[in-house]
Amino acid sequence: MTRQEIFDLLYDDPEVYRPPFEAESALLEVTHGCSWGKCAFCDFARDAYFHFDMEDIENKIKLLSYVIDGNDRLYLLGCNPFCVPSGRLMRIFDLVHKHLPSVESISMYARADDINRKSWSDIMAMKHEGLADLHVGVESGSDAVLRLHNKGETSFDIARALDTLESCEIGYNLTAIIGLGGRSLSDEHAVKTAAFLSRLRPISIWCMNLKIWPDTPLYRMAESGAFDQLTPLESAREERKMLSLMEMEKECYYVDSTLLNKYTLSARLPSLKDSALDNLDRLIAEEEAAEGK
Repeated sequence: MTRQEIFDLLYDDPEVYRPPFEAESALLEVTHGCSWGKCAFCDFARDAYFHFDMEDIENKIKLLSYVIDGNDRLYLLGCNPFCVPSGRLMRIFDLVHKHLPSVESISMYARADDINRKSWSDIMAMKHEGLADLHVGVESGSDAVLRLHNKGETSFDIARALDTLESCEIGYNLTAIIGLGGRSLSDEHAVKTAAFLSRLRPISIWCMNLKIWPDTPLYRMAESGAFDQLTPLESAREERKMLSLMEMEKECYYVDSTLLNKYTLSARLPSLKDSALDNLDRLIAEEEAAEGK
């Protein structure tokens, strides 16, 4: 069997979704879709949610053993695999260690409520079995913005979950969405997201510009005029305000892979914050000149 044939059997979807920081990680399907599935902005909310059965997962782990090439990091695919009951996750971890002995660290996406539903002792047990860090969608530090998009979590819920990870000495990578407040909540979104992130100690922050996907609640809100989307230039200005207000205590990696829909901005914070702001200012100025604004 060729490597391509193995990859074709490993993944049910033709495209897999993983954060840019997991580009070098081995990938294993565990769940499909999102257990919440109600966020107004999310294209994945339309996908059916289910757990792959344990036999299927073990078979895919065995297949992965032929192509993992000694990789020591494994990323579990799915919108929020951490919602899987702790006992089931532990069985998956056991199968990983049985068939993929090179794997030392495991990561995945998690909603804050997935973390908050788990006991401290269960999370610690998973840490001892290789759980190194989680990817958590903050999206906004503004409760008004989170309510607007039916996130199903408040900033307090998210902070509580991250505090739990801190107490377990498990790292976390965060995402935020530029433009999520639309025009009416742009300033609040920038200011409160900056304040929220500044209280945290993430490994990384991944920002992305809001995209309105067809056939989502947000699409219908925009069509009706209930949501006024920012232009790419306005989003860049919003990000500039947010980044200028961020005062990170611990060094972390910051990246926006969708700046003005054509650039990637990356920097270590706080050490290279000024350099990132200078680059943002230059790109904004170039875009303003191009648009005659």
